[in-house]
Amino acid sequence: MFEIIKTISEQDIKDEFVAIGAYVSDSRIPQFSNGTPYHSLIIIKYQDELFQFHYTGDPTLGILLDNSIDSNCFHKITDTIDIKLIPAFIMMCKRILKNANPKYGYFYSGEFYDIDGTHFSDKAIGERMTCSGFCLNVLKGFLEDDYIVYTDWDSSTHQLENYLQDFCNIRGLNINEIEISHRRISPLELLSSGYYSNIPITKEQVDSKIGSVEDYLKNY
Repeated sequence: MFEIIKTISEQDIKDEFVAIGAYVSDSRIPQFSNGTPYHSLIIIKYQDELFQFHYTGDPTLGILLDNSIDSNCFHKITDTIDIKLIPAFIMMCKRILKNANPKYGYFYSGEFYDIDGTHFSDKAIGERMTCSGFCLNVLKGFLEDDYIVYTDWDSSTHQLENYLQDFCNIRGLNINEIEISHRRISPLELLSSGYYSNIPITKEQVDSKIGSVEDYLKNY
Protein backbone atom coordinates (compact mmCIF):
# COMPACT_ATOMS: atom_id res chain seq x y z
CA MET A 1 0.00 0.00 0.00
CA PHE A 2 3.07 2.22 -0.46
CA GLU A 3 1.24 4.18 -3.16
CA ILE A 4 -0.57 6.03 -0.37
CA ILE A 5 1.83 8.74 0.75
CA LYS A 6 1.91 10.90 3.87
CA THR A 7 1.90 14.20 2.06
CA ILE A 8 4.22 16.37 4.13
CA SER A 9 6.77 13.84 5.37
CA GLU A 10 7.13 11.34 2.49
CA GLN A 11 8.37 11.67 -1.07
CA ASP A 12 6.10 10.40 -3.84
CA ILE A 13 7.25 8.55 -6.95
CA LYS A 14 6.48 11.52 -9.22
CA ASP A 15 7.86 15.04 -8.95
CA GLU A 16 4.61 16.61 -10.19
CA PHE A 17 1.09 15.25 -9.81
CA VAL A 18 -2.56 15.69 -8.96
CA ALA A 19 -3.71 13.39 -6.15
CA ILE A 20 -6.78 12.43 -4.17
CA GLY A 21 -6.10 13.44 -0.59
CA ALA A 22 -7.63 12.82 2.83
CA TYR A 23 -7.09 14.20 6.29
CA VAL A 24 -6.80 11.26 8.67
CA SER A 25 -7.73 11.46 12.35
CA ASP A 26 -5.26 11.25 15.21
CA SER A 27 -5.44 12.05 18.92
CA ARG A 28 -6.32 15.67 18.09
CA ILE A 29 -9.62 14.58 16.50
CA PRO A 30 -11.40 12.72 19.33
CA GLN A 31 -14.70 12.21 17.47
CA PHE A 32 -13.03 9.76 15.07
CA SER A 33 -10.94 6.70 15.83
CA ASN A 34 -7.28 7.02 14.89
CA GLY A 35 -6.55 6.45 11.22
CA THR A 36 -10.04 7.36 9.96
CA PRO A 37 -10.19 9.58 6.84
CA TYR A 38 -12.56 12.42 7.73
CA HIS A 39 -11.97 15.11 5.09
CA SER A 40 -11.38 14.96 1.32
CA LEU A 41 -9.17 17.29 -0.67
CA ILE A 42 -7.13 17.49 -3.84
CA ILE A 43 -3.35 17.61 -3.51
CA ILE A 44 -1.31 19.19 -6.30
CA LYS A 45 2.45 19.20 -6.65
CA TYR A 46 3.88 21.50 -9.31
CA GLN A 47 7.35 23.01 -9.69
CA ASP A 48 8.44 21.71 -6.28
CA GLU A 49 5.47 23.28 -4.52
CA LEU A 50 2.64 21.43 -2.78
CA PHE A 51 -0.93 22.79 -2.77
CA GLN A 52 -4.16 21.67 -1.20
CA PHE A 53 -7.48 22.50 -2.85
CA HIS A 54 -10.61 21.77 -0.85
CA TYR A 55 -14.01 22.84 0.35
CA THR A 56 -13.80 23.22 4.11
CA GLY A 57 -17.55 23.16 4.72
CA ASP A 58 -17.05 26.20 6.94
CA PRO A 59 -19.11 29.15 5.62
CA THR A 60 -16.39 31.54 6.83
CA LEU A 61 -13.46 29.73 5.19
CA GLY A 62 -15.24 28.28 2.15
CA ILE A 63 -12.80 26.94 -0.46
CA LEU A 64 -9.05 27.04 0.09
CA LEU A 65 -6.14 26.78 -2.35
CA ASP A 66 -2.98 27.07 -0.30
CA ASN A 67 0.15 25.39 1.07
CA SER A 68 -1.09 24.95 4.66
CA ILE A 69 -1.32 21.18 4.50
CA ASP A 70 -1.72 19.50 7.86
CA SER A 71 0.69 16.78 8.96
CA ASN A 72 -2.13 14.19 9.02
CA CYS A 73 -2.77 14.43 5.27
CA PHE A 74 -2.34 11.36 3.05
CA HIS A 75 -2.75 11.17 -0.72
CA LYS A 76 -2.85 8.80 -3.67
CA ILE A 77 -1.86 10.10 -7.11
CA THR A 78 -4.65 9.91 -9.65
CA ASP A 79 -3.53 8.88 -13.12
CA THR A 80 -6.71 10.36 -14.60
CA ILE A 81 -4.96 13.75 -14.97
CA ASP A 82 -1.90 13.93 -17.21
CA ILE A 83 1.16 15.68 -15.77
CA LYS A 84 1.28 18.00 -18.79
CA LEU A 85 -2.18 19.30 -17.87
CA ILE A 86 -1.33 20.32 -14.30
CA PRO A 87 -0.95 24.05 -15.16
CA ALA A 88 -4.42 24.02 -16.74
CA PHE A 89 -5.80 22.19 -13.71
CA ILE A 90 -4.34 24.79 -11.34
CA MET A 91 -5.84 27.59 -13.43
CA MET A 92 -9.25 25.91 -13.22
CA CYS A 93 -8.88 25.60 -9.44
CA LYS A 94 -8.12 29.33 -9.20
CA ARG A 95 -11.23 30.16 -11.21
CA ILE A 96 -13.36 27.91 -9.00
CA LEU A 97 -11.87 29.60 -5.96
CA LYS A 98 -12.97 32.96 -7.36
CA ASN A 99 -16.44 32.04 -8.64
CA ALA A 100 -17.80 29.08 -6.66
CA ASN A 101 -20.16 29.35 -3.71
CA PRO A 102 -20.84 25.84 -2.39
CA LYS A 103 -23.02 25.11 0.63
CA TYR A 104 -22.67 22.02 2.78
CA GLY A 105 -24.92 18.99 2.42
CA TYR A 106 -24.82 15.26 1.71
CA PHE A 107 -25.66 15.51 -1.98
CA TYR A 108 -24.10 14.70 -5.33
CA SER A 109 -25.83 13.99 -8.63
CA GLY A 110 -23.20 14.44 -11.29
CA GLU A 111 -22.77 18.19 -10.92
CA PHE A 112 -19.52 19.86 -11.96
CA TYR A 113 -17.50 23.04 -12.21
CA ASP A 114 -16.43 24.04 -15.71
CA ILE A 115 -13.00 25.42 -16.60
CA ASP A 116 -14.25 28.94 -15.85
CA GLY A 117 -15.27 27.95 -12.33
CA THR A 118 -19.00 28.03 -13.04
CA HIS A 119 -21.13 25.37 -11.37
CA PHE A 120 -23.58 23.34 -13.45
CA SER A 121 -26.43 21.27 -12.04
CA ASP A 122 -29.74 20.19 -13.50
CA LYS A 123 -31.00 19.03 -10.10
CA ALA A 124 -33.01 21.00 -7.55
CA ILE A 125 -30.26 20.76 -4.93
CA GLY A 126 -27.93 23.06 -6.88
CA GLU A 127 -24.45 23.87 -5.53
CA ARG A 128 -24.65 21.87 -2.32
CA MET A 129 -22.04 19.25 -1.50
CA THR A 130 -19.65 17.67 0.97
CA CYS A 131 -15.85 17.91 0.81
CA SER A 132 -15.86 14.71 -1.27
CA GLY A 133 -18.62 16.04 -3.49
CA PHE A 134 -16.58 19.17 -4.10
CA CYS A 135 -13.64 17.07 -5.32
CA LEU A 136 -16.00 15.16 -7.62
CA ASN A 137 -17.38 18.42 -9.01
CA VAL A 138 -13.84 19.56 -9.78
CA LEU A 139 -12.66 16.27 -11.28
CA LYS A 140 -15.72 15.83 -13.47
CA GLY A 141 -15.42 19.37 -14.78
CA PHE A 142 -11.77 18.97 -15.70
CA LEU A 143 -12.08 15.46 -17.11
CA GLU A 144 -15.35 16.30 -18.91
CA ASP A 145 -16.76 12.95 -17.80
CA ASP A 146 -18.01 11.37 -14.59
CA TYR A 147 -15.12 10.45 -12.32
CA ILE A 148 -17.22 7.82 -10.54
CA VAL A 149 -20.48 6.00 -11.27
CA TYR A 150 -22.18 8.11 -8.61
CA THR A 151 -25.52 6.30 -8.99
CA ASP A 152 -23.86 3.24 -7.41
CA TRP A 153 -24.21 5.21 -4.17
CA ASP A 154 -27.78 5.90 -3.03
CA SER A 155 -29.52 7.49 -0.05
CA SER A 156 -28.71 4.44 2.09
CA THR A 157 -25.01 5.41 1.99
CA HIS A 158 -25.77 8.30 4.35
CA GLN A 159 -26.93 6.78 7.59
CA LEU A 160 -27.81 9.81 9.74
CA GLU A 161 -31.41 9.27 10.77
CA ASN A 162 -33.99 11.71 9.34
CA TYR A 163 -31.24 13.85 7.74
CA LEU A 164 -33.08 14.39 4.48
CA GLN A 165 -36.48 15.11 6.02
CA ASP A 166 -34.98 17.50 8.56
CA PHE A 167 -32.96 19.20 5.82
CA CYS A 168 -36.13 19.78 3.79
CA ASN A 169 -38.18 20.94 6.78
CA ILE A 170 -35.64 23.58 7.76
CA ARG A 171 -35.33 24.95 4.22
CA GLY A 172 -38.90 24.50 3.01
CA LEU A 173 -37.88 22.08 0.25
CA ASN A 174 -39.82 19.27 -1.38
CA ILE A 175 -38.18 15.98 -0.44
CA ASN A 176 -39.34 14.38 -3.70
CA GLU A 177 -37.30 16.90 -5.67
CA ILE A 178 -33.99 16.37 -3.91
CA GLU A 179 -34.02 12.76 -2.72
CA ILE A 180 -32.45 11.62 -6.00
CA SER A 181 -29.39 13.72 -5.15
CA HIS A 182 -28.95 12.46 -1.59
CA ARG A 183 -25.89 10.24 -1.11
CA ARG A 184 -22.61 10.13 0.74
CA ILE A 185 -19.31 9.25 -0.90
CA SER A 186 -16.91 9.14 2.04
CA PRO A 187 -13.32 10.43 2.19
CA LEU A 188 -12.17 6.81 2.56
CA GLU A 189 -14.05 5.83 -0.59
CA LEU A 190 -12.73 8.78 -2.56
CA LEU A 191 -9.15 8.07 -1.49
CA SER A 192 -9.59 4.42 -2.50
CA SER A 193 -10.76 5.50 -5.95
CA GLY A 194 -7.26 6.79 -6.64
CA TYR A 195 -6.13 3.29 -7.57
CA TYR A 196 -8.09 3.39 -10.83
CA SER A 197 -7.30 5.33 -13.98
CA ASN A 198 -10.22 4.34 -16.23
CA ILE A 199 -13.31 6.42 -15.50
CA PRO A 200 -16.02 6.32 -14.42
CA ILE A 201 -14.98 4.27 -11.40
CA THR A 202 -17.59 1.96 -9.90
CA LYS A 203 -18.48 1.42 -6.26
CA GLU A 204 -17.52 -2.23 -6.66
CA GLN A 205 -14.00 -1.18 -7.64
CA VAL A 206 -13.79 1.26 -4.74
CA ASP A 207 -15.12 -1.32 -2.27
CA SER A 208 -12.42 -3.79 -3.33
CA LYS A 209 -9.73 -1.35 -2.11
CA ILE A 210 -11.37 0.05 1.01
CA GLY A 211 -10.30 -2.72 3.41
CA SER A 212 -6.61 -2.53 2.57
CA VAL A 213 -6.58 1.29 2.55
CA GLU A 214 -8.37 1.41 5.90
CA ASP A 215 -5.97 -1.12 7.45
CA TYR A 216 -2.93 0.75 6.13
CA LEU A 217 -4.04 4.07 7.59
CA LYS A 218 -5.02 2.62 10.96
CA ASN A 219 -1.70 0.83 11.29
CA TYR A 220 0.47 3.62 9.89
